[in-house]
Amino acid sequence: MESIVGYSSLVETELRRIVSDRGLPLYSMMEHHLGWDSETGSTSSQILRPLGSLCLASCDALGDDLEAALPTAAAIELVHNFCEIHDDIQAGKIARNDRDSVWWKWGPAQAINAGDGMHALARLALLGLGERGVGPDRVFEAVKLLDKASLATCEGRFMDLEAQERLDMSSDAYLDMAGAKEGSVYSCAMEFGALVAGGSTEIRESFADAGREVGIAVQIAEDMAQLASATSADAAPSEDFMNKKKLYPVVRAFEVASPTERRRLGDYYFKRVLEPSDARNLSEIISGLGVANDAAREIDSHVARATDLVRSVLPTGQGADDLCELLRYMAGEA
Repeated sequence: MESIVGYSSLVETELRRIVSDRGLPLYSMMEHHLGWDSETGSTSSQILRPLGSLCLASCDALGDDLEAALPTAAAIELVHNFCEIHDDIQAGKIARNDRDSVWWKWGPAQAINAGDGMHALARLALLGLGERGVGPDRVFEAVKLLDKASLATCEGRFMDLEAQERLDMSSDAYLDMAGAKEGSVYSCAMEFGALVAGGSTEIRESFADAGREVGIAVQIAEDMAQLASATSADAAPSEDFMNKKKLYPVVRAFEVASPTERRRLGDYYFKRVLEPSDARNLSEIISGLGVANDAAREIDSHVARATDLVRSVLPTGQGADDLCELLRYMAGEA
Protein backbone atom coordinates (compact mmCIF):
# COMPACT_ATOMS: atom_id res chain seq x y z
CA MET A 1 0.00 0.00 0.00
CA GLU A 2 1.56 3.25 -1.18
CA SER A 3 0.55 5.51 1.70
CA ILE A 4 2.13 3.36 4.41
CA VAL A 5 5.44 3.44 2.55
CA GLY A 6 5.36 7.24 2.47
CA TYR A 7 4.36 7.57 6.10
CA SER A 8 6.96 4.99 7.16
CA SER A 9 9.70 6.96 5.43
CA LEU A 10 8.83 10.04 7.49
CA VAL A 11 8.72 8.02 10.71
CA GLU A 12 12.03 6.38 9.83
CA THR A 13 13.77 9.74 9.51
CA GLU A 14 12.44 10.83 12.90
CA LEU A 15 13.47 7.55 14.54
CA ARG A 16 17.00 7.88 13.20
CA ARG A 17 17.18 11.42 14.54
CA ILE A 18 16.18 10.19 18.01
CA VAL A 19 18.22 6.97 18.25
CA SER A 20 21.36 7.33 16.12
CA ASP A 21 24.75 8.83 17.00
CA ARG A 22 24.40 8.47 20.79
CA GLY A 23 27.78 6.80 21.28
CA LEU A 24 27.17 3.77 23.50
CA PRO A 25 26.83 0.28 21.97
CA LEU A 26 23.44 0.22 23.75
CA TYR A 27 22.06 2.27 20.85
CA SER A 28 23.65 -0.06 18.30
CA MET A 29 21.52 -2.80 19.86
CA MET A 30 18.44 -0.67 19.33
CA GLU A 31 19.50 0.06 15.75
CA HIS A 32 19.96 -3.67 15.15
CA HIS A 33 16.41 -4.38 16.31
CA LEU A 34 15.09 -1.52 14.18
CA GLY A 35 16.82 -3.06 11.14
CA TRP A 36 19.40 -0.39 10.43
CA ASP A 37 22.79 -2.04 10.53
CA SER A 38 24.60 -3.63 7.63
CA GLU A 39 23.58 -7.25 8.26
CA THR A 40 20.56 -7.12 5.95
CA GLY A 41 21.28 -4.01 3.91
CA SER A 42 17.89 -2.60 4.86
CA THR A 43 17.06 0.96 3.91
CA SER A 44 14.36 3.24 5.19
CA SER A 45 12.22 2.58 2.11
CA GLN A 46 12.17 -1.16 2.87
CA ILE A 47 11.00 -0.92 6.46
CA LEU A 48 7.35 -0.36 7.31
CA ARG A 49 6.42 1.34 10.58
CA PRO A 50 2.72 0.49 10.98
CA LEU A 51 1.97 2.26 14.26
CA GLY A 52 3.83 5.43 13.37
CA SER A 53 2.13 5.38 9.98
CA LEU A 54 -1.28 5.00 11.62
CA CYS A 55 -0.54 8.02 13.81
CA LEU A 56 0.42 10.14 10.78
CA ALA A 57 -2.55 8.88 8.74
CA SER A 58 -4.92 9.81 11.57
CA CYS A 59 -3.45 13.30 11.72
CA ASP A 60 -3.53 13.55 7.92
CA ALA A 61 -7.20 12.56 7.78
CA LEU A 62 -7.97 15.59 9.94
CA GLY A 63 -6.07 17.85 7.56
CA ASP A 64 -3.21 18.77 9.87
CA ASP A 65 0.54 19.23 9.27
CA LEU A 66 2.34 15.89 9.58
CA GLU A 67 5.53 17.53 10.79
CA ALA A 68 3.93 18.23 14.15
CA ALA A 69 2.88 14.59 14.56
CA LEU A 70 6.33 13.07 13.94
CA PRO A 71 7.36 12.94 17.63
CA THR A 72 4.19 11.02 18.54
CA ALA A 73 4.61 8.70 15.55
CA ALA A 74 8.19 7.92 16.61
CA ALA A 75 7.20 7.50 20.25
CA ILE A 76 4.54 4.86 19.59
CA GLU A 77 6.91 2.99 17.27
CA LEU A 78 9.59 2.98 19.97
CA VAL A 79 7.12 1.55 22.50
CA HIS A 80 6.07 -1.10 19.96
CA ASN A 81 9.71 -2.09 19.40
CA PHE A 82 10.51 -2.06 23.12
CA CYS A 83 7.67 -4.57 23.55
CA GLU A 84 9.04 -6.72 20.73
CA ILE A 85 12.46 -6.93 22.40
CA HIS A 86 10.87 -8.03 25.67
CA ASP A 87 8.54 -10.45 23.86
CA ASP A 88 11.56 -12.12 22.24
CA ILE A 89 13.16 -12.63 25.66
CA GLN A 90 9.96 -13.99 27.21
CA ALA A 91 9.30 -16.42 24.36
CA GLY A 92 12.93 -17.38 23.72
CA LYS A 93 12.74 -16.22 20.10
CA ILE A 94 16.20 -16.39 18.63
CA ALA A 95 15.33 -14.45 15.46
CA ARG A 96 13.03 -11.66 14.34
CA ASN A 97 12.68 -10.34 10.81
CA ASP A 98 15.35 -12.72 9.51
CA ARG A 99 18.08 -11.60 11.92
CA ASP A 100 19.24 -12.55 15.40
CA SER A 101 17.02 -11.17 18.14
CA VAL A 102 18.69 -8.72 20.50
CA TRP A 103 18.76 -11.10 23.47
CA TRP A 104 20.23 -13.90 21.37
CA LYS A 105 23.01 -11.64 20.07
CA TRP A 106 23.83 -9.69 23.27
CA GLY A 107 22.19 -11.69 26.07
CA PRO A 108 18.92 -11.21 27.99
CA ALA A 109 20.28 -8.65 30.47
CA GLN A 110 21.50 -6.24 27.79
CA ALA A 111 18.35 -6.82 25.74
CA ILE A 112 16.30 -5.69 28.74
CA ASN A 113 18.45 -2.55 28.87
CA ALA A 114 17.88 -1.92 25.17
CA GLY A 115 14.13 -2.38 25.48
CA ASP A 116 13.84 -0.19 28.57
CA GLY A 117 16.02 2.43 26.88
CA MET A 118 13.63 2.50 23.93
CA HIS A 119 10.74 3.16 26.28
CA ALA A 120 12.63 6.08 27.86
CA LEU A 121 13.43 7.48 24.40
CA ALA A 122 9.74 7.26 23.50
CA ARG A 123 8.81 9.50 26.43
CA LEU A 124 11.64 11.93 25.63
CA ALA A 125 10.53 12.05 21.98
CA LEU A 126 7.19 13.49 23.05
CA LEU A 127 8.95 16.51 24.54
CA GLY A 128 9.88 17.38 20.97
CA LEU A 129 6.23 18.24 20.35
CA GLY A 130 6.86 21.64 21.87
CA GLU A 131 9.44 22.36 19.20
CA ARG A 132 6.80 21.56 16.56
CA GLY A 133 4.33 24.13 17.83
CA VAL A 134 2.25 21.88 20.10
CA GLY A 135 1.23 23.56 23.35
CA PRO A 136 2.29 22.30 26.80
CA ASP A 137 -1.20 21.03 27.68
CA ARG A 138 -1.24 18.73 24.68
CA VAL A 139 2.36 17.65 25.31
CA PHE A 140 1.35 16.59 28.84
CA GLU A 141 -1.70 14.80 27.45
CA ALA A 142 0.50 12.95 24.93
CA VAL A 143 2.83 11.74 27.70
CA LYS A 144 -0.18 10.54 29.70
CA LEU A 145 -1.60 8.69 26.67
CA LEU A 146 1.71 6.95 26.02
CA ASP A 147 2.10 5.86 29.63
CA LYS A 148 -1.47 4.53 29.73
CA ALA A 149 -0.87 2.56 26.51
CA SER A 150 2.47 1.21 27.78
CA LEU A 151 0.88 0.03 31.01
CA ALA A 152 -2.10 -1.50 29.20
CA THR A 153 0.09 -3.45 26.77
CA CYS A 154 2.10 -4.79 29.72
CA GLU A 155 -1.17 -5.84 31.37
CA GLY A 156 -2.16 -7.62 28.15
CA ARG A 157 1.15 -9.45 28.07
CA PHE A 158 0.66 -10.46 31.70
CA MET A 159 -2.77 -11.92 30.83
CA ASP A 160 -1.27 -13.67 27.80
CA LEU A 161 1.49 -15.32 29.85
CA GLU A 162 -0.85 -16.17 32.72
CA ALA A 163 -3.12 -18.08 30.33
CA GLN A 164 -0.24 -20.02 28.82
CA GLU A 165 -0.58 -23.08 31.05
CA ARG A 166 -4.38 -22.98 31.28
CA LEU A 167 -7.01 -24.54 29.04
CA ASP A 168 -10.02 -22.51 30.14
CA MET A 169 -9.44 -19.22 28.32
CA SER A 170 -12.67 -18.10 26.63
CA SER A 171 -12.97 -16.09 23.44
CA ASP A 172 -14.17 -13.14 25.51
CA ALA A 173 -11.11 -13.36 27.76
CA TYR A 174 -8.90 -13.63 24.69
CA LEU A 175 -10.45 -10.47 23.20
CA ASP A 176 -9.87 -8.62 26.48
CA MET A 177 -6.24 -9.72 26.39
CA ALA A 178 -5.78 -8.77 22.73
CA GLY A 179 -7.49 -5.43 23.31
CA ALA A 180 -4.90 -4.63 25.98
CA LYS A 181 -1.83 -6.25 24.43
CA GLU A 182 -2.20 -5.02 20.85
CA GLY A 183 -5.26 -2.82 20.89
CA SER A 184 -3.82 -0.33 23.38
CA VAL A 185 -0.89 0.71 21.18
CA TYR A 186 -3.06 0.97 18.05
CA SER A 187 -5.53 3.00 20.06
CA CYS A 188 -2.75 5.30 21.24
CA ALA A 189 -1.40 5.74 17.70
CA MET A 190 -4.75 6.92 16.36
CA GLU A 191 -5.53 9.14 19.33
CA PHE A 192 -2.07 10.68 19.04
CA GLY A 193 -2.89 11.73 15.47
CA ALA A 194 -6.19 13.26 16.56
CA LEU A 195 -4.58 15.00 19.55
CA VAL A 196 -1.86 16.68 17.49
CA ALA A 197 -4.42 17.71 14.87
CA GLY A 198 -6.52 19.40 17.55
CA GLY A 199 -9.42 17.00 17.15
CA SER A 200 -12.42 17.28 19.44
CA THR A 201 -12.98 14.96 22.39
CA GLU A 202 -15.48 13.02 20.29
CA ILE A 203 -12.97 12.53 17.47
CA ARG A 204 -10.22 11.51 19.85
CA GLU A 205 -12.45 8.95 21.58
CA SER A 206 -13.71 7.52 18.29
CA PHE A 207 -10.18 7.25 16.89
CA ALA A 208 -8.97 5.60 20.11
CA ASP A 209 -11.81 3.05 19.98
CA ALA A 210 -11.17 2.43 16.28
CA GLY A 211 -7.49 1.77 17.00
CA ARG A 212 -8.36 -0.73 19.69
CA GLU A 213 -10.67 -2.59 17.30
CA VAL A 214 -8.08 -2.81 14.54
CA GLY A 215 -5.41 -3.84 17.06
CA ILE A 216 -7.55 -6.82 18.08
CA ALA A 217 -7.97 -7.72 14.40
CA VAL A 218 -4.20 -7.50 13.89
CA GLN A 219 -3.58 -9.79 16.89
CA ILE A 220 -6.00 -12.43 15.56
CA ALA A 221 -4.42 -12.25 12.09
CA GLU A 222 -0.94 -12.68 13.60
CA ASP A 223 -2.15 -15.68 15.62
CA MET A 224 -3.59 -17.31 12.52
CA ALA A 225 -0.24 -16.82 10.77
CA GLN A 226 1.39 -18.71 13.65
CA LEU A 227 -1.05 -21.57 13.15
CA ALA A 228 -0.08 -21.61 9.47
CA SER A 229 3.62 -21.81 10.41
CA ALA A 230 2.92 -24.94 12.44
CA THR A 231 1.05 -26.48 9.51
CA SER A 232 3.75 -25.78 6.93
CA ALA A 233 6.26 -28.50 6.23
CA ASP A 234 8.76 -25.86 5.05
CA ALA A 235 8.83 -23.76 8.22
CA ALA A 236 9.51 -24.40 11.88
CA PRO A 237 6.53 -23.91 14.20
CA SER A 238 6.58 -20.52 15.91
CA GLU A 239 7.96 -20.19 19.43
CA ASP A 240 4.59 -18.99 20.69
CA PHE A 241 2.87 -22.10 19.34
CA MET A 242 5.59 -24.34 20.81
CA ASN A 243 5.31 -22.50 24.16
CA LYS A 244 1.59 -23.34 24.28
CA LYS A 245 0.46 -19.72 24.04
CA LYS A 246 -3.33 -19.40 23.88
CA LEU A 247 -3.47 -18.08 20.34
CA TYR A 248 -6.91 -17.29 18.93
CA PRO A 249 -7.19 -20.56 16.96
CA VAL A 250 -6.24 -22.54 20.08
CA VAL A 251 -8.80 -20.77 22.27
CA ARG A 252 -11.50 -21.15 19.66
CA ALA A 253 -10.64 -24.81 19.04
CA PHE A 254 -11.19 -25.71 22.71
CA GLU A 255 -14.54 -23.88 22.60
CA VAL A 256 -15.94 -25.65 19.54
CA ALA A 257 -14.34 -29.08 19.96
CA SER A 258 -16.38 -32.11 20.90
CA PRO A 259 -15.47 -33.86 24.19
CA THR A 260 -13.37 -36.38 22.26
CA GLU A 261 -11.57 -33.68 20.28
CA ARG A 262 -11.01 -31.66 23.45
CA ARG A 263 -9.35 -34.66 25.09
CA ARG A 264 -7.07 -35.03 22.05
CA LEU A 265 -6.09 -31.37 22.31
CA GLY A 266 -5.61 -31.67 26.06
CA ASP A 267 -3.27 -34.63 25.63
CA TYR A 268 -0.85 -32.31 23.86
CA TYR A 269 -1.32 -29.24 26.04
CA PHE A 270 -0.79 -31.21 29.25
CA LYS A 271 2.63 -32.33 28.00
CA ARG A 272 5.51 -30.52 29.72
CA VAL A 273 7.26 -29.77 26.44
CA LEU A 274 5.91 -29.87 22.89
CA GLU A 275 7.97 -31.33 20.07
CA PRO A 276 7.78 -29.96 16.50
CA SER A 277 5.83 -33.05 15.48
CA ASP A 278 3.33 -32.33 18.28
CA ALA A 279 2.83 -28.81 16.92
CA ARG A 280 2.07 -30.13 13.45
CA ASN A 281 -0.38 -32.70 14.78
CA LEU A 282 -2.04 -30.04 16.91
CA SER A 283 -2.29 -27.64 14.00
CA GLU A 284 -4.03 -30.29 11.92
CA ILE A 285 -6.59 -30.93 14.67
CA ILE A 286 -7.17 -27.20 15.20
CA SER A 287 -7.43 -26.44 11.48
CA GLY A 288 -9.96 -29.24 11.09
CA LEU A 289 -12.30 -27.53 13.58
CA GLY A 290 -13.05 -24.64 11.23
CA VAL A 291 -11.35 -21.96 13.30
CA ALA A 292 -10.05 -20.16 10.19
CA ASN A 293 -13.61 -19.19 9.27
CA ASP A 294 -14.28 -18.03 12.82
CA ALA A 295 -11.11 -15.93 12.74
CA ALA A 296 -12.04 -14.36 9.41
CA ARG A 297 -15.47 -13.40 10.75
CA GLU A 298 -13.94 -11.97 13.92
CA ILE A 299 -11.41 -9.92 11.97
CA ASP A 300 -14.11 -8.64 9.61
CA SER A 301 -16.26 -7.62 12.57
CA HIS A 302 -13.52 -5.66 14.33
CA VAL A 303 -12.35 -3.94 11.15
CA ALA A 304 -15.95 -3.00 10.30
CA ARG A 305 -16.38 -1.47 13.74
CA ALA A 306 -13.12 0.44 13.35
CA THR A 307 -14.08 1.92 9.99
CA ASP A 308 -17.59 2.75 11.22
CA LEU A 309 -16.07 4.66 14.14
CA VAL A 310 -13.84 6.66 11.81
CA ARG A 311 -16.69 7.49 9.44
CA SER A 312 -18.91 8.51 12.36
CA VAL A 313 -16.69 11.52 13.07
CA LEU A 314 -15.07 12.30 9.71
CA PRO A 315 -16.87 13.85 6.75
CA THR A 316 -17.15 11.69 3.67
CA GLY A 317 -14.11 12.25 1.52
CA GLN A 318 -10.60 11.18 0.62
CA GLY A 319 -9.24 11.58 4.16
CA ALA A 320 -11.76 9.17 5.67
CA ASP A 321 -11.42 6.77 2.73
CA ASP A 322 -7.62 6.68 2.97
CA LEU A 323 -7.63 6.11 6.73
CA CYS A 324 -10.20 3.32 6.48
CA GLU A 325 -8.21 1.67 3.70
CA LEU A 326 -5.10 1.74 5.91
CA LEU A 327 -7.02 0.13 8.77
CA ARG A 328 -8.17 -2.67 6.48
CA TYR A 329 -4.62 -3.11 5.15
CA MET A 330 -3.17 -3.48 8.64
CA ALA A 331 -5.62 -6.28 9.43
CA GLY A 332 -4.72 -8.01 6.15
CA GLU A 333 -7.97 -7.14 4.38
CA ALA A 334 -6.71 -4.79 1.64
